[in-house]
Amino acid sequence: MKIAIIGRGRAGGGLAARLADTRHPVRLYGGRDTTEVREKTILLTVPDPVIGAVAGRLTLRPSQVILHCSGSLGPEVLPAGARGVMHPLASFADPARPPSLEGVTFLIAGDAPATQRARAIARALGARPLVAPLHGPAYHAAAALSANGAAALAAVAVRALCALGLGPKDARRAVGALLCTVGQNVERVGVPGALSGPILRGDAATVRRHRDALEALDPAARAAYDAIAPAILDQARRAGLPAEHAATIEAALARPPAPGSPERGSP
Repeated sequence: MKIAIIGRGRAGGGLAARLADTRHPVRLYGGRDTTEVREKTILLTVPDPVIGAVAGRLTLRPSQVILHCSGSLGPEVLPAGARGVMHPLASFADPARPPSLEGVTFLIAGDAPATQRARAIARALGARPLVAPLHGPAYHAAAALSANGAAALAAVAVRALCALGLGPKDARRAVGALLCTVGQNVERVGVPGALSGPILRGDAATVRRHRDALEALDPAARAAYDAIAPAILDQARRAGLPAEHAATIEAALARPPAPGSPERGSP
């Protein structure tokens, strides 16, 4: 099928680059410079607030299918006809180097012609099409928390490793590879099975040392550690951490961190 992507941002550029490797011809348009699009399948990758306006400017034929790629909106923001949503659960940070979409879930909703077309696109990219009407703020918040929360925590970890003497490139590669293994574990063994580390083990002494070392090295990193630790502890409880061990972790997290010299060593 011939595909038009309207929106030259990160998602649009990334999808266009990946679709260029398939048998489906793709053309990339700007969000403001088109009203007449002849391709049979149209993907809107413009910002959420203008999806309706951009779609409304298009002259659509009965044979055309229009899909937007937002996770926070449903198909109802598009003109009546063959319409749907195709949201890739992937992070597009650099259109010039888009991520592999092999195995990525594309959450799809809409009428039958639109979902059929979206399934075909996902499969052509090696992705996993999943038809489920989940699109909306809560679904999008869950996706954003996972993707952007992980990126933000990675930034904190990279900064800490650099402060300890590692070069930025080595720090990024190390943290990026670590996150890849976490993702594999989430997919393969689930949650809370993917959890590891001292909180899962009920090792309060190590948690105290973590907090003291981060306070001395980078107080903002210690604050991030404290912010995410309750969620880790909750998962540890679900994984079977005994109540008495959970209590010692809570006490370690409640104790004010002791400032001092940064600890250099394995966390």
